[in-house]
Amino acid sequence: MPTASRPMGVFILGDTPPKNLVELSQQVERCGFSDLWFAEDYFMLSGFASAALALQATEEVHVGIGAVSNRVRHPSVTAMEASTLANAYPGRFTLGIGHGVPAWVQQMHLFPKSVLGSMREAITDVKRLLAGETLTQSGAYYGYDQVVLTHPAPGLDVLGAVVGPKSVDLCAEIADGIVISVLAGPRYVATVKERIAAVRREQGLPENFALVTYVLACVGEDRAAARAKVLPVTAFYLEAMGPTLITGVYDANEALAGMIDKGGAAAIEADMPEGWMDWLAVAGRAEDCRAGIEALFDAGATKVVLCIVPSAELPQQLETFGREVLPGL
Repeated sequence: MPTASRPMGVFILGDTPPKNLVELSQQVERCGFSDLWFAEDYFMLSGFASAALALQATEEVHVGIGAVSNRVRHPSVTAMEASTLANAYPGRFTLGIGHGVPAWVQQMHLFPKSVLGSMREAITDVKRLLAGETLTQSGAYYGYDQVVLTHPAPGLDVLGAVVGPKSVDLCAEIADGIVISVLAGPRYVATVKERIAAVRREQGLPENFALVTYVLACVGEDRAAARAKVLPVTAFYLEAMGPTLITGVYDANEALAGMIDKGGAAAIEADMPEGWMDWLAVAGRAEDCRAGIEALFDAGATKVVLCIVPSAELPQQLETFGREVLPGL
């Protein structure tokens, strides 16, 4: 099947049965996608186990974890897990580390006093361990006594997975790239790119920085029907995230807060302006999807990763995207 000239990926949602991961990974590669990404959404699918299955099942597709929470594993364990995959499949794996969804981290009694402080320690320490350093130190969250990896992976990129401006600035300083959340329209991607460029110039860091951009997606001959399939998931994420910079760059925070107060996701689904879907998702006919994807690349995305909904239609959607959308990019 023809492939896209731009790096295009697929995100596997956490409700996917583990027994289907191998077959889906092979289909993603067969349909012409360059990338396959997993998130460790607690308590659904393991990020590292899922990535290992996908890497073993495929030949060339790049596999990323976007992301694991920095709080649920000690950084030395995260580095060990990542270095194992990086050395087993050279050049085919990328690690993403985030704060973790607050509700899930709180369920495990792991929520830090400073989310920025915990993130800084974790990413910095993981990168030092991957580079082959021996760590003996005590931080506010993580400590080490002569910890060194047997199999370092100095070339492995470590990305941050964040939303807020302070977290974006932190990732610009300490990470090799960023995983940009679903709902992030082109204007948000451009804003993040500008913030990151400014921080890296100030710090004297190289310009090269990955912007892996997730986007909710659905393709079909009936534009309205495809957008309707994405709407409930979009409303769910909007309620879960609340007003953030993602919606703020579109001056939508006040309206969003009002809908959440009125009735949460149900009110958002009922009252959300139709025009919001133009930047919240890539949904509609093949030409609509291509235009939405191109807009994200034009805004600065280095990879676009499709979060295809509904999950039940993933196999059919993969075929349609591979046949009708990717070749036109």
